[in-house]
Amino acid sequence: MTDLIWKKKVIVPEVELPERDRLVLDRYNRRVKRFDEVVKVCCCWVGYDLLLELIPIFGKVISLIFALSLFRLACQCGLPRSIKRRMLYHISIDFLLGLIPILGILLNMLYRAHSKNARILSRFLQERARQGETKAEESALKVARGHESLSDPTSVLMERDRRQQNTKEK
Repeated sequence: MTDLIWKKKVIVPEVELPERDRLVLDRYNRRVKRFDEVVKVCCCWVGYDLLLELIPIFGKVISLIFALSLFRLACQCGLPRSIKRRMLYHISIDFLLGLIPILGILLNMLYRAHSKNARILSRFLQERARQGETKAEESALKVARGHESLSDPTSVLMERDRRQQNTKEK
């Protein structure tokens, strides 16, 4: 039997994060869970963000305010400019998709900008604790672009080793 397509990925932290980063990440993930994933309807998770979408324009503005408060919370970790830019990109796409009258609700439910930003933040903080600022930034941006999977850290390490072997051979 094959795995389900809609199976949720669970990120298991491998490194002990500094106390401040761990507290910020926990608060961020709790808020994202409420905002994006309160109830599972059919095959998709629905949160308060979708309920706010049902209020024509004011709901989207309130949703944007909540999204920016989440962004401000993430910035307490001392994120580099490129990570902030990527997170703001996801928030702005979420806002613009929500402005489309009926289709926007469905697109927002599928896009899930806050969950994407949570993955970026989690990956950045873990990599920063493990390797340092520069490598963490590169790794988090790869996740944001969808090049690497967060669910299997060994595949990420194997891919990095393969790239290093290719550069040594050249």
